[in-house]
Amino acid sequence: MKLYIIRHAVAIERGSGVADEDRHLTSRGREAFRLNAKAFAKKVVPPDCIVTSPLVRCVQTADIVAEALAFSGELMIARDMAPGFDLHGFYRVINSCGGAQKIAIIGHEPDLGILVESLLKLKQPFSLKKGMIVALDLDPHQKNMPGRLNWTMHKGKKSAEIK
Repeated sequence: MKLYIIRHAVAIERGSGVADEDRHLTSRGREAFRLNAKAFAKKVVPPDCIVTSPLVRCVQTADIVAEALAFSGELMIARDMAPGFDLHGFYRVINSCGGAQKIAIIGHEPDLGILVESLLKLKQPFSLKKGMIVALDLDPHQKNMPGRLNWTMHKGKKSAEIK
């Protein structure tokens, strides 16, 4: 399975008088992420399933991804992707995609970094910058086997393949 893990783009700061769940993307955040999403679209076949956290900044990021990829399916909003999600929530999300072989998830740090660490069986911390995309190969039926990190993308630039 191809898994694309995406951290939401730059949103308005905390403490701006807006509840955390209502924080939205800044205009610069939208613009920068559109460039990243276009570069992503040139690299991949559109996913079969896109699942996002219900928080506004993630839904907006998911909309940009869907538009760039010409995704024709429905965006799935999953409470399991809200801040504080864990590995069990991740597998519930994967199962909700009905056997899809290419899945994109949009969420938050530090949860996404912890997820990448767990899926890759890393011994060091992993952190996603805002708007970053991480591409993995994963067999969700082999939970004890590490996934494989193919590449990361940030600001429209793909990293060299990491082995």
